[in-house]
Amino acid sequence: MEKVFFVTERDKGDYNNLHAHMLIGTNTDMTYREVRYGLGNISVGDYQPVYDSEAVCKYVTKHIGKDVDYEIIFKS
Repeated sequence: MEKVFFVTERDKGDYNNLHAHMLIGTNTDMTYREVRYGLGNISVGDYQPVYDSEAVCKYVTKHIGKDVDYEIIFKS
């Protein structure tokens, strides 16, 4: 992984629980296990390649400004 942008979002069923949406920048195709391992062996519900960058950016950032965390990380 070269860079990661993530935004947390409150769960619909439980406002106190959060999940994250991430955009991962890499030059290689990554398997489910590689994604999980690269993120510290966390639970990954779903992952897929981005084919429409504008649509996915709108979806991922829709809760910015609504008491959520977000960050961009670059590999140095």
